[in-house]
Amino acid sequence: MTAFTSLLQVVQNCDKYPYVIDPSSKDDIHHATPFILGPYKIGNVLPSVLPALIAYNNKDCKKPFIISADAIEFGPWVNTPELRTEEMKKLMDTWRQEEAFKVLAGWRNELYPVYGDSKRSDNVAFVMERAATPLFGISTFGVHLNAYTKTEDGQILMWVARRSKTKQTWPGLLDNCVAGGISYNYSVRETIIKECDEEASIPIEIASKAKSVSTITYFTYTSGGLQPESEYIYDLELPKDFAPTPCDGEVDCFYLWPLEKVKETILNDEWKNNCSLVAIDFMMRHSFITPDEEPDYIDISYGLHRRLEFPTPRKGQQ
Repeated sequence: MTAFTSLLQVVQNCDKYPYVIDPSSKDDIHHATPFILGPYKIGNVLPSVLPALIAYNNKDCKKPFIISADAIEFGPWVNTPELRTEEMKKLMDTWRQEEAFKVLAGWRNELYPVYGDSKRSDNVAFVMERAATPLFGISTFGVHLNAYTKTEDGQILMWVARRSKTKQTWPGLLDNCVAGGISYNYSVRETIIKECDEEASIPIEIASKAKSVSTITYFTYTSGGLQPESEYIYDLELPKDFAPTPCDGEVDCFYLWPLEKVKETILNDEWKNNCSLVAIDFMMRHSFITPDEEPDYIDISYGLHRRLEFPTPRKGQQ
């Protein structure tokens, strides 16, 4: 028996933040406080995080945040990207030292840009530690690569990664061949080429042939917090005589599978949930999943392309 009876269930298992907020619900997910910067919502803070934020804010007479029942904002003196970055770093360093939230155990020393400062050409409002973004429900951006080959008769075989069993997140699950978050000051294309090398030993002369083909967007959550995410999708047809190999310890091994096997393992819940969406998008674009055969085709497409309410990177910026 499969874990999911349909691909639509797979999509909904990832894109699961409610589309309609129910104030009468007892579930915390319906009671997040918006994190505001000027005219923009840049995140959401769950009730489980709010008391720690209030306690931190009250320790200093020069409060870095204004916290009300309706919104969280930076104090009026925290009015530049540099000051916002500094205050968020102080907060997260404190919470990490206090071991206030388990999600901070995954600290990466990797900075993510947070968008929403229209005065800047790149729209970056500040940067913050990647592992801390779920605590403020920050919208994040990443890249995923579908690597594949074709047989002599045109059948598509996909390269699938098995995540390392020692990874802090989603250990041992199946994954796209290459994936990674877009760190501050990296472009989308620079990131995909870097990740190809680091995760799969794909050299630049091959990785540079990867084609930008799509994006997927979804809003999920875990025990660590809220995760609205946008992923830039690339396809790369690898030479038949080339096989990706693990490099940086992120991946245990790679498999070369027909799409039937990919779909089967997705329905068996063997994949990291957002990576299964990337594979589904690939199978739709390559006509392995078609509207005549998939009864939920339109609803699946909706779930792969959720409209998020947060500011986005400016064109040409990461």
